[in-house]
Amino acid sequence: MSAYIKKGIEKFYEKNFKEAMMQFSLELSVDPASKEARIGAILCDMATQNEEQAIALFEYYILTKENGAEDCEEVMEDIINSVEQHSEKIAHLFQESDFEARINAENGIKYEDFMALIESRGSFKEAFEDIMFSTKVIISKKEDFVDFLAKLIENGFIEMSLNYLESAVTLFPNDEQLLSLIKKAQK
Repeated sequence: MSAYIKKGIEKFYEKNFKEAMMQFSLELSVDPASKEARIGAILCDMATQNEEQAIALFEYYILTKENGAEDCEEVMEDIINSVEQHSEKIAHLFQESDFEARINAENGIKYEDFMALIESRGSFKEAFEDIMFSTKVIISKKEDFVDFLAKLIENGFIEMSLNYLESAVTLFPNDEQLLSLIKKAQK
C-alpha cells in the first residue's frame, strides 16, 4: 500500500475528506490504474453528500479488503459504475437546448462572455473578483473548465480551484489535465 493511500485512509477516518481526496488524487497521478485510490476518491466525494453512507461503505471496503475477500473491488466498482452513469446523465443535460435558458435565468455569464470581460478588464483576477460573489460563470465544455481552473491557480485562487478539482477528479479520475492541475495547485 502506497504512502498516499495510507494517508488518504487516515484522513478519511479523521473525516478530513478534502485532504483524503487530495491523497487519493495524488496516488491516481502516480498510478492511474489504482483501484484503491479511485474507490477512495469516489467515497470522499460521496461523503460530501452523505457522510454516514460513505463512511459505512468505506469501512465495508477496508474490512473486506483486509479479510482477503476477492470480490470487494468488484462490489465497489459496481458502486463506482453507478456514480459514473449518473454523471453521464448529468453531462447529457449540458447538451440539451433548454439547459441554456434555465442557466441564463439564474444570473449567469457564459464562459465566452467572461473571457471577453477579462479582455476588457485586462486581468483575469480583476474580472473574476468583479463577478465572483454576484454572478455564476457558466461552463459547458470540458476544455473551458480546465482553462478556467488553470487561470484560477495562476491568479492565486488556490483553495477555490482545489474545491472544483476534487469534484472533477471523481468524475474523471484518470484525466491527466486535472491531475496535473492538482499538482500545480499544491506547489
